[in-house]
Amino acid sequence: MISTAKTSTYQTVLSMMIFSIGIIILGSSVVGCLNKTVDKHEGEKKMQAKTIEVVLEEHTDKWMDISGVVGTAIGEYEGNPCIRIFVVKKTEELMKKIPSQVEGFPVIIRDMVKCCG
Repeated sequence: MISTAKTSTYQTVLSMMIFSIGIIILGSSVVGCLNKTVDKHEGEKKMQAKTIEVVLEEHTDKWMDISGVVGTAIGEYEGNPCIRIFVVKKTEELMKKIPSQVEGFPVIIRDMVKCCG
């Protein structure tokens, strides 16, 4: 009778220890995920480390090679800095070749015919 009671107690203690270890591992995993989420957001902030001037300089030659593009500049859109690309005439073909944003900065296409013609 005594050995059965001891075995039952050992099994209970062993079960509690295994459960506790499982909780500790689960908690560590959750904390690890939280740290990765924070790191991910920090990485997003680092991605826009380039100034708009640098981004414009890096991409202007490529845009100027597109037929119909006549210039680039830094502008403002909704109170934030943007890249302006000036085109002879804004067409669907040009819209496909020029992205709507580059490295976090919005790209605004200005039609010179409508603007100044």
